[in-house]
Order: sequence, then structure tokens, then C-alpha cells
Amino acid sequence: MVASPLEVTNVRSPTTACTTQSRNGLVLENLLSKQNFRATGLDGVQALRIRSGVPQASRSSLPIEVLDNVFRFLSRPELLPALCVSSVFNNVAKRVLYHTIEDLSPVKSITVLLRLDREPALQLLVRKLDINWCASSLEPTRNLYNLLHRVLVKLKGLTALSIELPRTGSQMWILNGCTFSLRYFSTSMPCDAHLARYLDSQSSLTELTLRGYQQGVNVIPSFLGFSPSTDPADNPFKVLPTSLPKLSSLRTVHGGPNIIASVVEGRPVQAASIALFPSTSSESLKALSLSTAPMRRLSIMSFDPTVQDYLLLELAKRFPHLEALHVVILLSEFTDELLRALGPLLAPFKALQYITFMAATDRTAQPQEEQAIAKIWHQSCPTLKTIILPRGKVWFSEGQSEWNSLDAED
Repeated sequence: MVASPLEVTNVRSPTTACTTQSRNGLVLENLLSKQNFRATGLDGVQALRIRSGVPQASRSSLPIEVLDNVFRFLSRPELLPALCVSSVFNNVAKRVLYHTIEDLSPVKSITVLLRLDREPALQLLVRKLDINWCASSLEPTRNLYNLLHRVLVKLKGLTALSIELPRTGSQMWILNGCTFSLRYFSTSMPCDAHLARYLDSQSSLTELTLRGYQQGVNVIPSFLGFSPSTDPADNPFKVLPTSLPKLSSLRTVHGGPNIIASVVEGRPVQAASIALFPSTSSESLKALSLSTAPMRRLSIMSFDPTVQDYLLLELAKRFPHLEALHVVILLSEFTDELLRALGPLLAPFKALQYITFMAATDRTAQPQEEQAIAKIWHQSCPTLKTIILPRGKVWFSEGQSEWNSLDAED
């Protein structure tokens, strides 16, 4: 049997893979011994062992579902030898390997795409596909995009898709003719009308990540390396009001208020991660508040140097039901005095349990000073359980007044 291209580069040869099956047999046996077989009526099933060739499990009555569950505990390097053990192990390992295809280098991903293109049986197994051709010197050719398009059309059961492509223009055509129904979608393709029309077709989508640019909207400091250009007036990003009825989570890296409003308005978004840019910060927060469901989890990265004057006040007014808040402020400095002054602004949050607040500050401050700040914040917001302040220490509550750090030195 031929090893899967998903991991073939990690093993010198199929023979080498098979010689390690005894070690992996012990791994499987240990995992099986930890399963709760009482729930499945398998108390008397003989333990799985691999002895110099064909394992006993391949001839036993052990259900395939149990093997499948055990294999999901194994890493890819541990799964690879299972392909060489028997036809039973090969089928189960292949199903687990191809269920989720992610964290592959561009070269490995191309190898996998070539195999998926020619093997219909493997196409039926894929549920999650992650293609990342950005973080490398790879310059995809038209033939490579054609290969990706052919494979995507054949993956009928795909439910999660992440496509990160070089920013050399929209490649939305690679999704033409695809019939899968996604629950998760992440892309770096430009936020334009083509992307909006595709999102209109995905009624089951619950999680959406937009990493592409909305050209001509964001005003980002030039020293950060961004250079937005003009967005054609006849190609705006605007999803239909009836689209994305199940959307509950939005992450956008470069999206301004127009994108946020178009995606969030009238939809039950309860978790979001957005960036704030100069001159549009307030509008972005206002757009985010258009959700039909209370916001529960919010992450913000701010490039706006003026947010220290109003950010927490604005968040408390628009999102009082937050349970987790993570804020990273890049262009503003918060002294200990300013951090103490933020405490009363947390009072409107009635369910906030976790807060991270990272910003430039006095790095010579003593841990006791941050501990005092944590106590002040907790007095204003008694529901807080964990606080992470600019020095990076994690402060947690022990009782009503005691706050300690996870750092043993403190």
C-alpha cells in the first residue's frame, strides 16, 4: 500500500514506516485501554496489539467506529504507519487523514491536490481544507489555480474552507461551480462584490474570517506597511439582507465600518474580532452593534492613537453583555494612573469574566502595582475572574479581594 501524500515527506520509505508499527501498536493499545467501553458494551473486547505484521484487531469484531475514534487521537506521523498495517487500518487511517487537511506547506498541499483530483474515493472524505500560499515565495500559475478549482468543485462534503492566496487580484472564480455548504470560511481575497455574491450562496455559514483588503477605506499609518488604493465604485462589498442567517462569529483584519455593517447587521453575531483604524473607529464599533444578538466575545486591535479617550466607555455602552474582552492598543500609551482610571468604566459590564488589555506602558512598574489595578477593576466589575494587564501577567481571583499572578516569582 502507498502512504498518504499528507505525510509521505516525513517518512523515508514505506518500509521505514512499517518498521515503526510496533511502537504505534503500543500507542493504539494504550489509547484503547483508556476508552470508556462500558458505554458501547465492549467490556470484553480483546486489547489491540500489533505483532510482527497483521494486527489482531483487523480480524476481530472491534467496530470500525471504535478504531476511527482511537485513530483521531493519533498525530499524523503516528497515523502514517497504520496505512501499511492492513486494509482495515488503511481505510480508517485514510479517512482520518483526509477528513482535515491543514498546516501543509505549499509543496505538500499541491501534492495532496493532485491526488485528490484523480481519486474520487478520497474526495468524499474531505470536510476541512486549508490552503495557504501566502507565506512563501510561491507564485501560483494559472494551471495551479485551475487545479485548485477542479478539486474544490469535486469536494461535495466540504464544510470548512480556508484560502489564503497572494494579493495579486481576486481569484474568486476558483469557487465557481462549487456545491458544498460551508459552516466555516476564511479568505484573504479582496472584499468586493464577487466575494459578497459568494457569501450570499452560503446560508449555513456560522463563522466567517475576512483577511482581504477593502480598498480605499482604511486609513492605516503608512509606517505599518499598508498602502490602500481606490476601490472601484461599481464593485462594492455588500451582502444581501437575507444572506448568512446563521452567522454567529466574524473576524476581519482590514475591514472598515462598511464591511462590518454589511456582514453584521440583522444577523446573530455574538463573537467578533476587528481592527480599529484612525477616523473610523467609532463607526466600526457602531456597525458591530447592529447584531441581533448580544455580543459575548470581542477582540479588538487598535491602530487609532486616540482610542484611549473613549474606547472602554464606548464598548460598555454598546456591548454591556460581554463575557470576554481582549484589547490590544498599538499606538497609545497607558500609564498606571490611566489604567487605574479605567476601573469605573468597567461597571456597566454585568457578565464580563475575562479581560485582556495590552498597551504600551511603564515596563519598570512593580507587580504589586498591577495587582492593585486588578483589584480596582474587580471592585467596579465583580464578575471578573481573569485579568491580563500590559506587563503580560495573568491575574486571577481567589475570593472577593485576593488577586494573584500565575507567575511564581510574584
